[in-house]
Amino acid sequence: MNRSPRHRQYNEVQIKTANKGQLIVLLYQGALRNMRKALLQLEEKDMEGKGNSLIKAQDIILELMCALDQSMLEEGNELAANLQRLYLYCYRQLVQANLKMAPKPIEEVIELLANLLEAWEQVAANGGGDGGIHPTVALTG
Repeated sequence: MNRSPRHRQYNEVQIKTANKGQLIVLLYQGALRNMRKALLQLEEKDMEGKGNSLIKAQDIILELMCALDQSMLEEGNELAANLQRLYLYCYRQLVQANLKMAPKPIEEVIELLANLLEAWEQVAANGGGDGGIHPTVALTG
């Protein structure tokens, strides 16, 4: 789907004015949107589209991993380490789903990330994301 220039401009403004918590929410929303799209494309036997959508979701998950605070990971922070493991697991599940053309791994990752999205939405709604508020303690900032 091609988006209008006005829609793209709105998205750019939204990203530029968001705090870290809001950016994480946007990343989760983008990953979920692409995974849901991939499920539809899989049903429709659109293998190229499914592949592209899953790759976009994988890229977003990598971006979430890069957002983790490396110093906290090095210190052995449990939350940061758990998020890193979860993101790696999700990434691998999407790779397998893409290779095997299987919807179950995609559905599992959607469920995992949808639950985390709820927590991030609460943090962002409470103005969190710039001051190390849980779960943002695991993020750079």
